[in-house]
Order: sequence, then structure tokens, then C-alpha cells
Amino acid sequence: MPRPTLRHPRFLGLLVPLLLAGCGSDTPGPGEEDAGTEPPAMTQFERDMLAAHNAARRDVSPAASPALEDLTWDAAAARTAKAYAAKCQFRHNPDRGNLGENLTAATSSAMGAQGVVQGWVDEAADYNHANNTCASGKVCGHYTQVVWRNTRALGCAEQACTENSPFGAGRPTWTLWVCNYAPPGNYVGQRPY
Repeated sequence: MPRPTLRHPRFLGLLVPLLLAGCGSDTPGPGEEDAGTEPPAMTQFERDMLAAHNAARRDVSPAASPALEDLTWDAAAARTAKAYAAKCQFRHNPDRGNLGENLTAATSSAMGAQGVVQGWVDEAADYNHANNTCASGKVCGHYTQVVWRNTRALGCAEQACTENSPFGAGRPTWTLWVCNYAPPGNYVGQRPY
């Protein structure tokens, strides 16, 4: 797994998020246990995460043909993300089942859903779609998971943390974002779309 990378978003000043490469999974996990029931109203966080992901999928370059489908919110994936985020551990969840996963950590919660997803999408600058490669020393797995054609749904969580800081003892308060994707992407040798 690639080591976390340091990011300096221009619009957030001293905010220093860390990213881990998005991962897929080959083991079964949360399923469609909510099938047949009416979903509860979405929170603003859920709407914002979904909107940011779907905007990125509509904006891929080169353009996808046919266009990538919009993702939907998956309550089971969100529960998995929330349960794991509550542990405040900045590493991939080994028990996430058959879900892809993107993580971001920052010393502030000011990023918001749009900023988190934009950080992942910014990796597109280092991804070569024609060759299905990432520039040497760069991370592209978050971006490719966001735009993975066969992914249909996501569920995300945000957690304020005061332990296990990936930023060290000098910055004990931090925020963790976890997004899980169903089905997962990032299969070796396959293009995202």
C-alpha cells in the first residue's frame, strides 16, 4: 500500500490532509439488507458527498462513453464507514467486506465533503487514462475509485478524533473521512472506465 501523501489545498491555508490510496476488496461484506425498505431522508453531509462524487463522475477526462452513471447512497456502506471512522484509525478497514474505500485525514474539519472529494479527484492530474498508469511516486487510487464505472453506490462518514493522530502528538485533534464504495473498484489491470 502506498504511504500517505501530504496535501496543501490552496483554499484551506494551513490545513494539511493526508490521503491513503483507495482500495478495493475481494471478500463479501455488507449486502442489500435494506432492499425493499424506504430509505430515510438524507442528511446534508450525505447529499454533499453524493453530489461531489457525481459531479466528478460527470466531469471525467477523457469523457466516458457511455457516460458514467450517478452513484446512489448506500446505507449499509455508510454504516460500515461510520463504525470504522469511530475508531479514529488512519488506515484501511480490513473488515469492510466487499467494499472499496477512500480515506482522508486533516487537522481541521473545514474541508467539508466537497474539499475531501476534490482532494481525491485532483489525483487525475497524475493519472494517464490511455496507459492506465499513475505518474511515478504519485497516488491515483482515490481518483480511480471515485470514477470506477462499475461502482454504483457509496456511503461515507466524518469523525472528529482526539486519539491516534497521524499528525503526531503536537496535533492531537483531527478529522477522519471514510467513504466505502459498492461494488469496489481499483482492480489491477482494469481501467476505471
